[in-house]
Amino acid sequence: MASDPLLSLIDAIYAAAADPSLWPFVARQIQSAIGGHSVNLALEDLDDSRVNLMYTTGVCQEDIELYQNEVMGKDQMTDLLNVVPECTAFTSQDFYDIKSVRSMYCYEAFYEKVGYTHFNVGLFYRDNGRRAWLSVARSEKDPLYTPEEQMLMQVLTPHLRRAFLINVQLLEAQLTSKIALDSLEHIAAAMLLLTNNGQVVQHNSRAEHYLHIDGGSTKQATIRLPDAHANSHLHTLIGAISQDETKEQNGILPFVEKGVQKTALCFPWRSSDEQFDWLGKTACCIVFILSPSADAPHEDMLHKTFDLSKAEVKVLQRLMSGMQVAEVAGYLFVSQATVRFHIRNLLRKTASRNQAEMITRVFNTASVRVE
Repeated sequence: MASDPLLSLIDAIYAAAADPSLWPFVARQIQSAIGGHSVNLALEDLDDSRVNLMYTTGVCQEDIELYQNEVMGKDQMTDLLNVVPECTAFTSQDFYDIKSVRSMYCYEAFYEKVGYTHFNVGLFYRDNGRRAWLSVARSEKDPLYTPEEQMLMQVLTPHLRRAFLINVQLLEAQLTSKIALDSLEHIAAAMLLLTNNGQVVQHNSRAEHYLHIDGGSTKQATIRLPDAHANSHLHTLIGAISQDETKEQNGILPFVEKGVQKTALCFPWRSSDEQFDWLGKTACCIVFILSPSADAPHEDMLHKTFDLSKAEVKVLQRLMSGMQVAEVAGYLFVSQATVRFHIRNLLRKTASRNQAEMITRVFNTASVRVE
């Protein structure tokens, strides 16, 4: 096959990587290039139905239902997909001659009717939960596949695999994004994720009245507290966090809003690769806004949710109020070593890598009441 048509096929495959709706077009293009009266494409995922696609140009929906209900479990042709190595192209004629094909139940019950005798197949993915393959079909009256036609399928198979995996990764990223964004609404406190210049990356609905819109676009929103002094302190802290200069900075910022005592809790946020997928840009810090005297998660809830001891709950509550290790030790009349011991246990029980992530996880899981 000439290089230009081959490159066009590969381009079409990677277009389907970004847009799964183009898979049928890819299948038809491969059918045209190899030659056959029909093409079958199957993307199968036992756990995620969004991945699944069954496309064929050779049979109608009624035929598909007949095959699935009466033939599929006894199909020796399809069994080859479980035998050949993953990312392999093969032709059924290499395994079965015409006499063997005619003696098969699947041929008598289905393939003979639709004119399927020989297949040129690319098995481009297979694991315990997923399988993806494409086959071009010919009838008994058509010529057998040539080595060149099988080689073309083999050349295309790794590209089909990469495109399929990109589909899966994009779907997983979209799911992660939806779960992450939906989870923000389950936090019963105002919560915002900010960049190092104070720009809001994501927020929940409770935080909307703390947004300050620059230039008439919500894409340029920053956070603004109603107390000017607290607001200035918050943005100074955000800047310090972006420069890793938070050792001397207190992350708890009390302020009064409409006569109600509230507190902004500001912590560093270190984005992982997975977080970057759904945030779309690097977040620098996370801010919670609550009334700490009234809205802290109840002791019983913390104990039951994370299986914490009474001592661990007391340390966690002090950390959530913005205290540093030394302050917690003084408040609870214990040593700093004891506080650090409890913090290590808290990190383990909340499956967190640091205190900021721990407090974020606790607020995400436990209900925090707001005005």
